[in-house]
Amino acid sequence: MDKDHDLHILNNSVSKAFAILEFLANADSPKELVSICNALKTNKSTTYRFLTTLESLGYVVKDRENNRYALGSKVVWLASRFLEAIDLLTIARPVLMQLREETGETIHLAILDHFEVVYIDKFDGKSYVRMASSVGNRMSVHSTGLGKALFAYMPEDVWQSYVEKVGLGRRTSNTITDPAVFFQQLRLIRERNYSIDNSENEDGIRCVALPIRDHTGKVVAAISITGWTITMTPDRDLELATIGLKYASILSAKLGYLQKELVKV
Repeated sequence: MDKDHDLHILNNSVSKAFAILEFLANADSPKELVSICNALKTNKSTTYRFLTTLESLGYVVKDRENNRYALGSKVVWLASRFLEAIDLLTIARPVLMQLREETGETIHLAILDHFEVVYIDKFDGKSYVRMASSVGNRMSVHSTGLGKALFAYMPEDVWQSYVEKVGLGRRTSNTITDPAVFFQQLRLIRERNYSIDNSENEDGIRCVALPIRDHTGKVVAAISITGWTITMTPDRDLELATIGLKYASILSAKLGYLQKELVKV
């Protein structure tokens, strides 16, 4: 056999092994050899050989009582090592730059630190006027689109705790200061999957913000499309939310989140 032929055999073997792992990952229960063979259209001897090897490596476990196979704990270890190596800033930067190019507006990336929003990255928009926000700045949750996008998915008793400990201080004439209205808006954000800062934190500035989820589905960050009210008009909210969703979904997928969220009108 020549080298290219050997390489083809090796790749084919790896593909078959991963096909078995992916089949077991999608299965709703442990599967017996025949079921695996039928689903993957492979013969018993070859499939059994792959299963035995994967079992010896810890990626598959076999129930000796019913001879059914399931994923092993080594898969969890492998996934955890991958997730630990993820650097949010590194993977987010090219995505945020693309979002800035498509919208022309300023893009922020933020996380929640206790009861404060922390900007961890920023890309200025194409306007000649620059915003005062900067990386490292801390802002209120209730008056920012980012804060509300991050906070909406917290338990409701945490919302109440925020009101009691931090309060709903007024930043502009549009800042929400009524707890009932604040909670109602957070519930709306949960439904439509984006938030709006209607000049609630700074006069003349509006933004649309969307949550970023990790592999567990937990909201771990948020991105915002921010600009002056001259360009960030209310009639663009749904358009920008839809564009933002595309990039938020990309980032969430890079963090291991698989389910797609839909922006609702």
